[in-house]
Amino acid sequence: MKVADRQELKRKVIWRDLFSARNFRRFVQVLALLLYLALFFAAVYPLKTFLPPDMFLRLSLLNDLSAMLSSRTIIQQLLPWALVVLVATLLLGRVFCGWVCPLGTVIDITDRFFEKRVRRPLMRERRWRNVKFYLLAFVTVSALLGVQIAFLFDPIALLTRTFTLAFFPPLQLAYQWFGSRVPLVGDWFVQHFGWIFPEAAIHFRMGVIAFAIFALIIAANALSPRFWCRNLCPLGALLGLLSKFSLLRKRVSDACDRCRICSSLCRMQAIDNNTIRTNSTECILCMSCVATCPNKAIRYGLHWGDSAPEKWAKEISERHPQLVRRRIVFAGLAGIAWAALARTNAGAELSVSQQPISSPFLLRPPGSLPENEFLSRCIRCSMCMKVCPTGGLQPAIAEAGLEGFWTPVLVPRMGECAPECTACGQVCPTQAIQPFNAEEKAWLYIGTAVIDRSLCLVWSAQKECLVCDEVCTYRAIEWKVIDGIAYPTVNDQICVGCGLCEARCPVQPQAAIRVYSFGDKRSWSRDRQKRWRQMAKRKGATWEELNLQRGESQR
Repeated sequence: MKVADRQELKRKVIWRDLFSARNFRRFVQVLALLLYLALFFAAVYPLKTFLPPDMFLRLSLLNDLSAMLSSRTIIQQLLPWALVVLVATLLLGRVFCGWVCPLGTVIDITDRFFEKRVRRPLMRERRWRNVKFYLLAFVTVSALLGVQIAFLFDPIALLTRTFTLAFFPPLQLAYQWFGSRVPLVGDWFVQHFGWIFPEAAIHFRMGVIAFAIFALIIAANALSPRFWCRNLCPLGALLGLLSKFSLLRKRVSDACDRCRICSSLCRMQAIDNNTIRTNSTECILCMSCVATCPNKAIRYGLHWGDSAPEKWAKEISERHPQLVRRRIVFAGLAGIAWAALARTNAGAELSVSQQPISSPFLLRPPGSLPENEFLSRCIRCSMCMKVCPTGGLQPAIAEAGLEGFWTPVLVPRMGECAPECTACGQVCPTQAIQPFNAEEKAWLYIGTAVIDRSLCLVWSAQKECLVCDEVCTYRAIEWKVIDGIAYPTVNDQICVGCGLCEARCPVQPQAAIRVYSFGDKRSWSRDRQKRWRQMAKRKGATWEELNLQRGESQR
């Protein structure tokens, strides 16, 4: 063959590979990841996105299923997105994992750093492969008993939590350093992209733990490609089970000569190396087998029956995962044990409203459902923390007990609940935080501020300090005159527990005024909370008189 002919043939191969189905999948993957990142960074107050910032969280069928099962409620906000993924899986198979899932795309990108891995024997890989089905049984049984645990394993919630807790604060720090140290470029960047980052410095608890979990998932690529997706992801297990009924199937023609190139390059090891048999529960339609087959014997088509030649029928027939029954039973028992342990948490006590309260500082975001309903719906995605402009929403450690680990709590000393902000109710995918407007925040009671008289400068040292009164948006600070001196007090009927007074209190390190959870009225309807607020305002005449007396005594 002449040199010119070889170059022409090479050029044709390059163009053919460029427009192959595998490269088209990669293009869709990158677009999906960029869309996910765009929605993530656009989740700032005030929200201006055309698509919901939590769209990918709604697309996670594991999130949708576990939230609805544990809350025993059809969540209208999740239902249409769940149906989209369900129909797509029944038509195309496990396409979400290979084409849309942002964590899968991140794993594919970082896999380039682990190309010199040691391949594990296929039989040993098969033993790991079934773990994701056991985890799915564990999550499902726990959800049926009303306890949410999918947040530990769902890839979308896990990635969003990692980006929020571990990556977003360092990015904000780098942005602030860049804007102040590089005048021209920094000013341009601040002008065009400054809206991404809030003005307040953001810090999150347990960011190191979130990063460590993410790093372990990425490091598992050293064992085999897509180790997480192949062996541990319960969302992949759920979609894989549904893909057994998909219409789109792999077809192998008579041109196949069993070269086994497809099985050696399959990232999910869905193709058996000995029999060239494809397992549809593992296939994510990555199209590598189609692109690498030298004989072009592989293609995908609609399956209306047995589509392969008779002599290959047994070898490419679908095979159910060889799950050990006793291990499935053990996974279900583990789900029961987890639900019993979480619900009988020794640290939780029933409040007056018959809701479990593990800490006097368990302050939920405004609009949150009553505690039991909140815990069963919250998927710990951290979107509410990401969108909080003050950084006051933090992941719970022990405030909500074992069942409430990683749920959002307000830590006023780190940041108050801004009076005008309504973003957390807009980005919650499961509506564990119900949407609300700024006017409603005046009667959405999440706690009550209490003044520690031993620390307060006015009560303990008779010094002049008006900070809590000056910053209180809801005018809940009243003054009580004793021996001609006005002392600050809190009107617990007006105080909603926003934490602005605690955040601004000059007393260090512990504020002299702190917000406690005993003022939480989430178990009340919004109409009842509003009537309570209106009644408190009607009783305010004597408090106004005390304010006048305070002014006279200070003069």
